[in-house]
Amino acid sequence: MNRINAILTWISDIALAPVQSWSPAVVLVLLSVVAGFVMTVVFRYSSDQQGLKRVARLTKAQLMCLRIFKEDLGVALRCQRDILKSIGRRLWLSLPPMAVLIIPFLLILTQLSLRYEKRPIRPGESVILAVELSPDAWSDVSGDVSIQVPAGVVIETPPLRDAGEHTVYWRVGLRDPVAGQVIVHAGFYALQKSFVGVDETDRLTTVSARRPGSGFFDRLLYPGEPGFADDSPVMSIDIRYPARSTPIFGVDIPWWGTFFIVSMLTAICVRPFLKVQF
Repeated sequence: MNRINAILTWISDIALAPVQSWSPAVVLVLLSVVAGFVMTVVFRYSSDQQGLKRVARLTKAQLMCLRIFKEDLGVALRCQRDILKSIGRRLWLSLPPMAVLIIPFLLILTQLSLRYEKRPIRPGESVILAVELSPDAWSDVSGDVSIQVPAGVVIETPPLRDAGEHTVYWRVGLRDPVAGQVIVHAGFYALQKSFVGVDETDRLTTVSARRPGSGFFDRLLYPGEPGFADDSPVMSIDIRYPARSTPIFGVDIPWWGTFFIVSMLTAICVRPFLKVQF
């Protein structure tokens, strides 16, 4: 998974390089439009379009029957039963394209989260850095954990050790813009975690908030850096960056909400031109 994440992140960085200076909200909308168009094309060629069209025609006929015979309880109930069957049939026919789309879209969302979930900190701001140790290593290593920060970053507090969470915390502040590595010393290990601080946070910037552990889903959800090995005393390193805000027309909704809404609207708009039946 580490290699796959590295390749996808590299491809994403190259693809987004031309729009790096654009407004993050504008880039998000454009990416959502492209995703909605691609989703529609893939759905058309990976689904049973003839079957979906037959179910759509049948559903319209059943709705018309329900409207005409709404005063006949027996007929109305049978129409409602048939409508539910048609809905189930449509969902069943939609499963193959959904299976084709789910993995690529999940990988796209995890890459977008690197750019939209968090923002870098600015000079004068502080963040919490958390190093989670494995339960087996806590008693031996917790007292020998320290960090080394890049120039421009200041360690503001001594380490706070939480035995219940097996985690050591620091508060670090940014004095000057920097893009470097925090080095975590844990026993005989020296492990790195990326750190980003900039003057201007309104540009699209890759922000890896967490270096994950060895678990598959941990690495899948946090693809910005390689996960730790199974035998590492450190399970994860987190930097609690501020959340990024990407308001659309003055409405500040989560970036993933914008992505799904815009991509779905795009799919609905291009459906007649591509002659796709959902």
